[in-house]
Amino acid sequence: MENRGRALTAAGRVRRAAALGLVAGCVLAAVRSAGAEPLDRLIPNLFGGTLSTSLSSQVTDTSPDVQRLQLAERFRGLSAALAPARSQAPVPSASGAFRFSWDPELDTFVRERYSLGPLLAERAQTLGRHTGIVSAAYSHVEFSTLDGDRLSGLQASQNALSPTFVAQLPPEDQINAGSDVLRTSLNFAMTLDEVFLTAAYGLTDSIDVSLALSLNQVHMQGAAAADILHNPNLPGGACFAANQPGVILSGSGSCFRSARDSFSATAVGTGDLYLRGKWHLYDSSIADLAVAGVLTLPTGNADDLLGFHDPTFTPWLIASKTFGRVSPHLNLGYAFRGGQDVSQAEWIAGADVRTFDWLTLAADFLGYHDDKRDGVNDDVLQSAVGFKFNPFGEVVIAGGFQFPLNRDGLRADVIYTGQIEYTF
Repeated sequence: MENRGRALTAAGRVRRAAALGLVAGCVLAAVRSAGAEPLDRLIPNLFGGTLSTSLSSQVTDTSPDVQRLQLAERFRGLSAALAPARSQAPVPSASGAFRFSWDPELDTFVRERYSLGPLLAERAQTLGRHTGIVSAAYSHVEFSTLDGDRLSGLQASQNALSPTFVAQLPPEDQINAGSDVLRTSLNFAMTLDEVFLTAAYGLTDSIDVSLALSLNQVHMQGAAAADILHNPNLPGGACFAANQPGVILSGSGSCFRSARDSFSATAVGTGDLYLRGKWHLYDSSIADLAVAGVLTLPTGNADDLLGFHDPTFTPWLIASKTFGRVSPHLNLGYAFRGGQDVSQAEWIAGADVRTFDWLTLAADFLGYHDDKRDGVNDDVLQSAVGFKFNPFGEVVIAGGFQFPLNRDGLRADVIYTGQIEYTF
């Protein structure tokens, strides 16, 4: 093929351009103001990390009641909660849109008549000997809920004075302050933008390898309020200590019952480096099978939520088959993580349809199961729809949308993904 020949002669230039892109990405080590607080500590450290309360008559006491903010406790595992969230915007498929095989009669490589492939899943077929792809993909995730609760209106209530502190008070003060409530609210917003730079190459007709680097931007902002609710018919009551960070020192007397705090921060840098190998090992009339292994190496600042803390290894079993224009596929994997990260089972099931030779439509169901069983991200279910479009030559443009099927964990109402891919 004439186009195929031009692609092969341009392979060196393409590889050099991909290498320069990866180097440029590595230069983007986490960009943040010097000395700024890590993003994963912004919510736990609201109001200085603790709330100090006492009685109005003892507000200057050297030993006030010190409590943690219960609302912030929901975010202490934010980095772990982001593990499925990152997987919801997975590395785009490195299977490639095209597969070429040698035709001895034509004495040249001929493109096989497959669909342009899935957007998020893998199919069993490999790229083919000496065939390569380079691609750039972008995903935008704007988180909206945490275990079903809207991030823009999170609320929590706790005792303004702990039972231990109240038990030490005189009986009259126990009656006046023992029922006081500390109500907190948080208006929180968080976005994750990921760019994946991917290169893949067919070593043989049944084995290919790929490398992908993620470049990430995480933005977080929030406004928090803490208010002590006291029965106005009772004297005294609980108050914030005057040195409580965020306390509003206004009103009459020395009892302060309101505090406010806020933050806005962005981190930009490399995320994780993905090294993948795939072996197409078996074909049958029912399914074609392949196995793959993905090694994820952290290259970014995990404390800024740009990537994982520790390396991850994920083995995959891949099954697919083409029946006319329809190509169903199933991917089963398990991400082995250690340290501060959470291991999880992952699966993708769906199909892509060769609507035209130049257009493929795809639909998938994605699942992530956290084996920690701590009530966070135990079962995350997503649906996805997308397309792949071949406007000319060996260039493919793809787009996709993901929607939640349940609300477990940290979730977005919709995830947008776009990709451009070139085969050489």
